[in-house]
Amino acid sequence: MHILILGAGALGSLVGARLSCTRARVSLLTTNRLHMEAIQRRGLVIEELDERFTRYELPAFSEPDAIPGKADWVLVTVKTYATEAAVTGVLPFCSDSTLFLTLQNGVGNYERISQIVGEASTLVGVTAQGATLVEPGKVRHGGDGLTVLGEFAGEPSSRVRSLVDCFLEAGLKTEAGGNMQQLIWQKLMVNVGINAITALTGIRNGGIHSFPDARDLSRAAVEEAVAVAERKGFRFAEDMVQRVYAVAEATSRNRSSMGQDIDRGRPTEIDAINGAVVGYGRELGLAVPVNETLTRLVRILQSNR
Repeated sequence: MHILILGAGALGSLVGARLSCTRARVSLLTTNRLHMEAIQRRGLVIEELDERFTRYELPAFSEPDAIPGKADWVLVTVKTYATEAAVTGVLPFCSDSTLFLTLQNGVGNYERISQIVGEASTLVGVTAQGATLVEPGKVRHGGDGLTVLGEFAGEPSSRVRSLVDCFLEAGLKTEAGGNMQQLIWQKLMVNVGINAITALTGIRNGGIHSFPDARDLSRAAVEEAVAVAERKGFRFAEDMVQRVYAVAEATSRNRSSMGQDIDRGRPTEIDAINGAVVGYGRELGLAVPVNETLTRLVRILQSNR
């Protein structure tokens, strides 16, 4: 089985490294040429949670036409705004039976991918794994959270369970799940409560839990997002504010993906996270001033950089 990691940044590199230790053959595809060249020269280095370093030897490419052979699975970890272009770009190097799995932040990624490759070829996943790209070729593992994989609608299929087995073999905490739309919205709550705040302030995830002002701001943003989600018909069995605090604490060493984007002067996924809450809020007639403010501030910051 050949697994292509489409968008091997921090998270994609971490997952790809783990999967490379299984029966699967893994290829990394990244637009970060310096990252690719470092992996090619000296391997991919993971700084583990216990601060040990593990080196993984696996192929990395910056152009799809360099990928050796057709991909059986494509794990999509690119930024939301790059989804359509990235998926379209690798189609010539896939087959009719290739399956695409989104492990991205935000909402709407399943729709973006399935419009290109078809609903039957698209699966969804959510992950609480935390990773930070420290430098080209080196990733810090910031949190060992659960990954859930499934069909967009309905119960887990045999193909989902096969991929779950591969993830488990790689040492990744993984389950097959149903009702994935609900889980996508739960993951959105976590991103809403962590990403923009850490991006704007420069703190790591743990700061959400340890700084009172960050805790209060996170709570307000999440409570607005929960109100929007409930109006859309989603119900949460747990207190999502406390869930966000728990994730922030569990990934305290991690710099959020949006924070990493701001640090490196790259576009962020704000429009698919807090911005999505703003958009749905307007549709539903719900005021979401905290998320609107966070969205505008991140847009200003990324434009300035």
